[in-house]
Amino acid sequence: MSTLYVELLGSPRFSVDSRKISFARRRSKALLGYLVCTERRATREELADLFWPDSNASRAMGSLRTILSEIHTCLQGAFLLSDGDVLYLDTTHISCDLLAFRSILESGPDLPAMRKAVGLWKGGFLKGFTISSSPGFSAWQIQEEQNVFYEYKQLLRSLYEAEIKQGDYLSALNHARKYLHLDTFDEEGHRAVIYIHALRGERKLALQQYDTCRTIMWEEFESEVEDETRALVQRIKNGEIRKDGISIMDNTHAPRLAILPLYRIDIENHEVLLFLNMVMEALEDYFAVVPHLRIISRTSTLAYKDSGKRLSLIAAELQADYIIEGFCRGDETSLMIEARLLQTKPDEVTAIKTITLSPHTDNPAVAARYIGDAINMHFSPNATIETPKAGKVVQQQSNVHVSMFSSKLKLQAKHLLRIDEEGVCLKAVALFREAVRIDPSDAEAWAGIGSALLAYSDKGICFPNRTDKLQEAEKVARKALEIDEEEPTALTILGTIAVQKDWNFDRAEELFQKSLQLRPNNTRTLRDYAELCIMTGRYEEARRLSEYVNALDPVNHHNFKIRFWLHLVFHEFQMAEDVVRQHFLLYPDPPLDQILHAHIHLIRGNIDAAMRCFEDIDPTKEMPLSWNHALLVGMGYSLAKKGRTSEAIAIIEQLQQNKSGTVYPYIPIAQIFIGLGEYDSALDWVEIAVEAHDPGLFFLAVNPLFFPLNNHARMEKIVKKTKIVLVNL
Repeated sequence: MSTLYVELLGSPRFSVDSRKISFARRRSKALLGYLVCTERRATREELADLFWPDSNASRAMGSLRTILSEIHTCLQGAFLLSDGDVLYLDTTHISCDLLAFRSILESGPDLPAMRKAVGLWKGGFLKGFTISSSPGFSAWQIQEEQNVFYEYKQLLRSLYEAEIKQGDYLSALNHARKYLHLDTFDEEGHRAVIYIHALRGERKLALQQYDTCRTIMWEEFESEVEDETRALVQRIKNGEIRKDGISIMDNTHAPRLAILPLYRIDIENHEVLLFLNMVMEALEDYFAVVPHLRIISRTSTLAYKDSGKRLSLIAAELQADYIIEGFCRGDETSLMIEARLLQTKPDEVTAIKTITLSPHTDNPAVAARYIGDAINMHFSPNATIETPKAGKVVQQQSNVHVSMFSSKLKLQAKHLLRIDEEGVCLKAVALFREAVRIDPSDAEAWAGIGSALLAYSDKGICFPNRTDKLQEAEKVARKALEIDEEEPTALTILGTIAVQKDWNFDRAEELFQKSLQLRPNNTRTLRDYAELCIMTGRYEEARRLSEYVNALDPVNHHNFKIRFWLHLVFHEFQMAEDVVRQHFLLYPDPPLDQILHAHIHLIRGNIDAAMRCFEDIDPTKEMPLSWNHALLVGMGYSLAKKGRTSEAIAIIEQLQQNKSGTVYPYIPIAQIFIGLGEYDSALDWVEIAVEAHDPGLFFLAVNPLFFPLNNHARMEKIVKKTKIVLVNL
């Protein structure tokens, strides 16, 4: 039988044997590529919804029949099969470059195999191909493009590092330049090219690449190059380059560990501080006897106490391969310590350990051992996966090693989810997916994908979400529960989705409670449960849960939002100010702090003070759309209350242009109409928000500025289906 050849790692191309297939319709290419890439069976209804979401069912099915007819004609009735309403491909006679690429990556490739995989790349997943009128397909394409790009980039890095070890510097330089071409702002790529030139004895070219890197970073970001890059160039100038990898460190020495003073939050009690010092001294004693490990002196590390320096700079100055850092919080009765192990090159968190103890009754040496045991296993030589070596297939790791590697991937992903950035959330998704690829029976990894997708959608049940991610998050959560019916993260995900999709608070509460029975200290579940309690008017219960989260994780970015709005519900303005200050100390990223201060003034009725805060914000500064909405609604409401109606209306018009899949403008517009005294118009926008299932309706439960709508009978009718309890002063 003939073979269907499918190329997806560039512009999509199809051929049967040597005969090129030319489709007249773009959706024919898209549908066939989708079925090949996903390797799954799909119903006709599913495909019709994916490609023609704006058409009625009858018209969409008719369009699908046209596309299927063209595919059958071009493929002469082969390859695309049906089973009743289900369509699928005969994969035994299909060859696809993307599937071959991923098959190589999954096999633990040796050097020739990695080069073969790189050769399959033709510019990117479905390069230059789009279908703008099918948002579902476009979202899938973008996600798949990001995944493939990440996989290719990591492959290039592994390849040039393996070639350096092999001594094939010319090929390594070629692949390092390909890596850099993917992202000219990635200093990792610049350092690789600089280093390889130095290994080839091309000192002048290495320094020219350094100058190029400096120019790019300054012109694009107005920033200097990273500390690692400067340290690498200094080594080149000093003639200290050795054939030992890309690290700025000399890897021929024993690994060097720096144990930095912990960041201390609100600890003033002298006895607690003394106990904490004893724990840190015991931790140094613990690692001092670990074979093949050098401890950087306490005198050197103490110099960095509360220094505010970046860890990359500290690592370069101390010449540290690993750093233990973290924070602690507590009083004379209870002390919580979170310690993190960072591998300085690459900049990755390798292990996290949190313990809670009593300074009066617990032994500092025992506490240090708990931390040390958890951290030591993650950089023990026996726990690492070997780098692929040229001309040799990497030996299969034992189940223990695979488990450790998978655990490391999941740990890194969990750490990334603590950071409030979309790109970081996508990296976490990729790490969890890699863990699933290593072990498809890992329920925690499946659930992790869903957790990261919800985080990418903007965290939690009461803040705006990308609804296009809910379906995938729900799917992987159910997959996790098929493997382990008591996987707590999966239960939390389904509880969150129960609110986002159906306003089913009862079902969500049932799932949250079950999750907390299995994992009582899960801060994600506690946080989502607190948000649910807010929406149902149980403010005291929400306060108890949020304070518990704060005790477990005092730097939890999203719990700050909950605490902030709870204080405003109770008109605890000074406490709300304290939360903003604490948030800004840990996340010094204006203008969010100015925006929050302005909203406090608005709720206090001090419009002039709020406007001064808003006027101090640089209008040209880029910010996330959710922040931009918070700024615009505050400005619009302030202008409305000051009687500057035309300016307030102009902001409403600006908000109407800001609709996206991420953040809806409906509730902000309603708030501005409240400021204008046009309550009917405000209610119109609240009704639109309910119809759109806008999670921004959360603010009806916490923002006192919406209180004037509570007296309208229409308001009760609008929000009845959501079961949200309106803010009550």
